[in-house]
Amino acid sequence: MLVYYVMKLVSKVFCLLPWSVGRAFGDVLGRIALFFVPEWRMQMAAANVQECLQVSQEEARKIAVQSVVKFGRMVIEVLRFPLLTSETIQNVVKTDGLEYLEEAYAKGKGALMCTGHFGNWELLGADVALHGYPMLSIARKQNNSAMDRFINEYRELVGQKVAYNEGREGVLAMGRYLKEKHLLGILFDQDTNDTGVTINLFGKEVITPSGPAVFSRTFGCPILPIFMHYDPDGSCRAKIYPPIYAEKTKDKDRDLYQVTEKLIAILEQEIRSNPPMWFWVHDRWKDGEARFASKK
Repeated sequence: MLVYYVMKLVSKVFCLLPWSVGRAFGDVLGRIALFFVPEWRMQMAAANVQECLQVSQEEARKIAVQSVVKFGRMVIEVLRFPLLTSETIQNVVKTDGLEYLEEAYAKGKGALMCTGHFGNWELLGADVALHGYPMLSIARKQNNSAMDRFINEYRELVGQKVAYNEGREGVLAMGRYLKEKHLLGILFDQDTNDTGVTINLFGKEVITPSGPAVFSRTFGCPILPIFMHYDPDGSCRAKIYPPIYAEKTKDKDRDLYQVTEKLIAILEQEIRSNPPMWFWVHDRWKDGEARFASKK
C-alpha cells in the first residue's frame, strides 16, 4: 500500500501549489509518458488519425502526441480533487447544456450520462456529481490494488459512487441505481469484448457496447451524451447534448442499433471538433497490433 500513501502525499502537494504550477508539471509529466508508450501504438495512433480525419502525416503525428501528453494534465486535475466542492467546481469547469440534464432528471426515470475516453472523463464525473446529481460511475478495476483504492476514493470524494464494469454485481448495481432514479455514467467508445452493436466509426467497422441502449430501452431513461473539452485558453468545458431515448418495438436489435448509431455519430462529431482529446493510442479497430507491432 506504499503507492497509495505516496499518491496521497503527492496529492496534498499539488493541492497546495498554484494551478499554473500544476498545469506546467502536468505537461512535463505527459511528455515523459510518451517514452513509455510503445512506438507501434504511436504509429497506429498517427495512422488512424490520418485515415479518420484526412490530415497530413505530420499533423496526424502531432495530434497523436498531444492525445498522450494531455494525460499528464488529467493526472494533476485528479490529484487536485480534494479542492473541488459544489461551489468551486464552477470555477474549474464551465458546463454547457446543463438545462438538458435538469430537464431529463426531472422526469424521474434516472439518466445515462454517456461519454468516451475523451478529455478528462474523471473530471466530467466530478462535475456532474458536484452539481448535486447522484452519480454512479462505471469503472474498470485497476490492476494495481493501491491505485484502484486511490482513484475510487477520489471519485467518492467528489460525490460519485463506483461500480466495476464486470460481473453480475456490477450489472445489478447499474440497474438498481437507475430504478432509484439516479444517474449512471458510462464510457461507451471502446470494445469491451462483450456482445455489442457492430457499427461504423469513421467508416471502419467496430463493435460498440450496447449497454446504454439496453438500459434506456429497459428503463425508459434518457441518454445524455456528455464530453469534456480543454478550451484554447486552457479552461475546461463540459458539453451536454439533448437527451436520446431508445424505442421499444418488437425489433430489439433495430432499437439498439439506432441509439448506438446516434451515439457514435456524436462521438465522431466531438473527435473531429477537438482531435487531441480522444484516446487515439487505444487499438480501437483491433487491427493496430497486427499492422504495426508485427513489423518490429
